Amino acid sequence: MNQLHMYNELLLNKRGWISKLPKNKKAVILVSGGYDSIITAARLIKDYDMELFPIYIDRGSRNRSGELASVRFFTNYFQKIFGVGSFHDVFIPKICVPPKEIKDQLQDYAKIHRYPMRDFIMQMFAVQHSASLKENIRTICNGVIETDSIASVTINRINTLSICEMTKEVEWNIVSINIDTEISKVPFSKSNEILWAKENNIPDEQTMTCWMPVLKNGVLYHCGECYACHERKAGFAKAGVTDRTKYYK
Repeated sequence: MNQLHMYNELLLNKRGWISKLPKNKKAVILVSGGYDSIITAARLIKDYDMELFPIYIDRGSRNRSGELASVRFFTNYFQKIFGVGSFHDVFIPKICVPPKEIKDQLQDYAKIHRYPMRDFIMQMFAVQHSASLKENIRTICNGVIETDSIASVTINRINTLSICEMTKEVEWNIVSINIDTEISKVPFSKSNEILWAKENNIPDEQTMTCWMPVLKNGVLYHCGECYACHERKAGFAKAGVTDRTKYYK
């Protein structure tokens, strides 16, 4: 029995289902301003009729200004085209993950293993935000895709089980619609996202994916050289769609 099957069985025995979008159509979504989280938000609203309560965790990232610019742009854009009732005002708590006091000491470790537990910690903040809303929201969505190093349905299942155990509520669910075959039978890749964005006239050039953006003469550019920029370029090339992103190189 592989790990995913084991955790699926645990969830099935615990609550009668493995993973699904909620009946009340409400979810908190973690947004970073990057391509995946923004397009996932648009898909959840347009294709799944979801009502989203976005959270951007101001975690002290070096591309913070670009991320926030993207998040604010798309908050206004989604509220304009979908309505405020579909994409609520973004909640922006300022929480350094990892703590700034130890971030420098973690760099060597992070080069190999990423920042340990960073994404799980941010999901926990999203859970707390969900519980505070008084909207009976027990679904946390994120925008990971299959090529992300953390993209694992198994991780979502483990985190879901942990939250259910800690809260003593079985309705909690961590959902990545791009990779969860309980919800979407076919994985949704970067090139799939790009084609979907084009078909639905989403101004995807306003998303900020870059890890090291460059500010030049008042214009914020994607660096064009980091892993995220290379993945973005490759996605557009594979999709056969013109890339309107502003790259510095």
